[in-house]
Amino acid sequence: MKPVYLKIVDDLVNKIKTGTYSEGDMLPPENLLLETYGVSRMTMRKALALLVEQDLLYRVKGRGTFVKKQKSAIHDAFFLSGFYQEVKAQGKTPTTEVITFEVLEPDALVASKLEIDEHDKVYHIERLRLIDGEPEMLERTYLPLSLFSDLSVDAMQGSKYEYIEAKGMKIAQSKQTVMPEIADKKINKQLGVEDGSPLLKVISVGEFDDGTIFEYSVNYFKLNQYSFEFIAKRPD
Repeated sequence: MKPVYLKIVDDLVNKIKTGTYSEGDMLPPENLLLETYGVSRMTMRKALALLVEQDLLYRVKGRGTFVKKQKSAIHDAFFLSGFYQEVKAQGKTPTTEVITFEVLEPDALVASKLEIDEHDKVYHIERLRLIDGEPEMLERTYLPLSLFSDLSVDAMQGSKYEYIEAKGMKIAQSKQTVMPEIADKKINKQLGVEDGSPLLKVISVGEFDDGTIFEYSVNYFKLNQYSFEFIAKRPD
């Protein structure tokens, strides 16, 4: 049988999901919660502590316990899918602003990541990705011109992966490196965050099924709204 404190957790989570308690709402005072659920103070505090640990509630000393603003989107790093697909699957509206779209010769780092010569042309594209109209992620992408000669701004305002797969190209994997970073003032301004705020930096290198490198991207995510979900599986 499920412990009483977990039943309270389930009930409060359901009330948050159904809107009984909205983001920013303060929960009823502890004495009222004790009366509502008919439990001891220790049991109630155990349930609330678990919800704080799960990032659903937060406490303000001297005031009470509040419902925390939830992440705008969750990125499942185990499965390869694009920003558009992830956000739509979570019932939110993704949009994209193309800030930069140009063709140039890559520097040594970009050429190395794409496994091309430094004289081979690449697209350099900067995109601001928004969720429900709020800036969420800044993406700097490099794509070989030889692979995507018909790439356009219109295509990059939508899903990059959908554009690529519509050309009959099969994406096999994306190697991702994730790290925290204090970004520069320009990035902070584009994302609408204060200088000195921590961001999540994700470096991605995409490969086709034949091993061809088709993408090198550096992405900056707002930590307060985007979370990454990693799944570890036992080998067969």
